[in-house]
Amino acid sequence: MGSFTYAQPMIPRGLLHDMYEIQSGSGFSQENGGQWIPGENKRVLFEGVVLPVNDKDLIRDTGGTFAQCSEKIYTNGHLLQIGARVEDSGGEVYTVTQELGHNTIHPMKRYLVERKGETAKR
Repeated sequence: MGSFTYAQPMIPRGLLHDMYEIQSGSGFSQENGGQWIPGENKRVLFEGVVLPVNDKDLIRDTGGTFAQCSEKIYTNGHLLQIGARVEDSGGEVYTVTQELGHNTIHPMKRYLVERKGETAKR
């Protein structure tokens, strides 16, 4: 019996553009009694797209609300953690507030994000 290849939804390449996950180089040092040690941020390149939030996202959101500065970031597999900071190619910085549910059989990921510096009016 042959193996099967299943179609996997992916974001079209024409929509994707370079984005950066900003990883902090700072942290607490246990060797120095828990002192804060400043460091350089690291920018990790990935491809993604920022899209507006829609009504369907509200149904999946456990809190049932989103802010006016909320948007979504889609990736074709790049994993982001809650609280991660992402810089778009235009210089906008976003903070990941939650991962939006999606089927687990494909690599596409969706995240609810908020723009940095915007007032979070709900």
